[in-house]
Amino acid sequence: MQNNIAEGNVFTNMRVVELAGELGGYTGKLFADLGAEVIRIESMEGDPTRLEKPFYGETAGIENSLRYQYLNTNKKGMVLDIASPEGKEVFLKLIKTTDLLIEGFPPGHLESLGLGYEILSAINPKLVHTAITPYGQYGPYRDYPFSDLTCLAMGGMLYLAGTEDDKPALVPDKQSFFQADLYAAYGSMVALINADMTSEGQYIDVSLQESVATAQENAIQTYDLEGRIRRGLGLIEAGHGTFKCQDGYVYIVAAMGSNVHMWYPLVDWMIEENIPGAEVLRGEEWGTTEHRRKQESMATFKTIFEQFTSKYSKQDLYQESQKRKVVIYPVNTAKDVLENPQLIYRKYFKEMYSESVNGTITYPGCPYELEKIPWELRNGAPAFGQDTAEVLKQLGYSADDIKSFVKRGVSYVK
Repeated sequence: MQNNIAEGNVFTNMRVVELAGELGGYTGKLFADLGAEVIRIESMEGDPTRLEKPFYGETAGIENSLRYQYLNTNKKGMVLDIASPEGKEVFLKLIKTTDLLIEGFPPGHLESLGLGYEILSAINPKLVHTAITPYGQYGPYRDYPFSDLTCLAMGGMLYLAGTEDDKPALVPDKQSFFQADLYAAYGSMVALINADMTSEGQYIDVSLQESVATAQENAIQTYDLEGRIRRGLGLIEAGHGTFKCQDGYVYIVAAMGSNVHMWYPLVDWMIEENIPGAEVLRGEEWGTTEHRRKQESMATFKTIFEQFTSKYSKQDLYQESQKRKVVIYPVNTAKDVLENPQLIYRKYFKEMYSESVNGTITYPGCPYELEKIPWELRNGAPAFGQDTAEVLKQLGYSADDIKSFVKRGVSYVK
């Protein structure tokens, strides 16, 4: 891996092979969007994420999954049966020129095909092989089945997401997958730097359970030091929490413990608006945590405050609260985020034509800006088998070889 940033992207001369599946797609995307050549190998049956809703144009199809389209920008798409003798030969030839292999197969699967790390590293000593699994490559749980839900539960996130008086809450949209993929990218980059310095690759073992457990803030330390199991705060006192407004919800922190410097400016604002009962909240007792945490106090505040918020939209409340130095923030929907003035100003969302769906898609952009290293969306997600022939030709296979592979079900060419 010898990179020349002056040529364009930071990973311009890096080759990544990603064995397609539910895990590893975001890892590969992070490298692809910074310029790496990421060759995504799908089985003859295709990647399961191709079938996930929602679909482009609300039309089901193997190219139309918006999740698939997002996770696979800037990648090449190859279809290859690596379990067949011919497919295995092709794969081993490709590994010779690969810097990073990303895969999410169950522990032992590649070894069962004769494609374990020992064999691959003998062919390419600088290879970094990153494996992402639910519980890691060893331990009593290593062979257990999984889903995003089970990994969030086993990592402690479900319980932390709930509140004291409610059941555990599901965190949306496969967050355990994204967390593990992000840590996989970080570990892979460290190993690639080391491989550049030492000419030795290594095997990286990424666990979804451990990735989720890492994201629990101070919940584990709280139990270790205080013997207390932390949960979400929920509604703990008047002046704090989520409340309805004219077009949705807002989140307010006008008081938190002994911090009440925003409480009285909020009350004065409601009095100015002639909100019934607002004068009651001006009493000295409301400046104490003990009073605000009474159930009766919380109910009183909610009744008065939602009379106030029902008159205004999220944005009206947010903009005026900023002027008054009171913390009221909109609880944004996906539509709100897409139309957010700050994100629009920073040009966070990117529109790009995707050939595989024959249409333009709006993508989330990059959550960081590098002053001297470009990040860009160059190509949409590849169609099934789109780049198979190109990769095979690069490996020295003739047109007749490729036709033979397709005929025998070893590969597929679009």
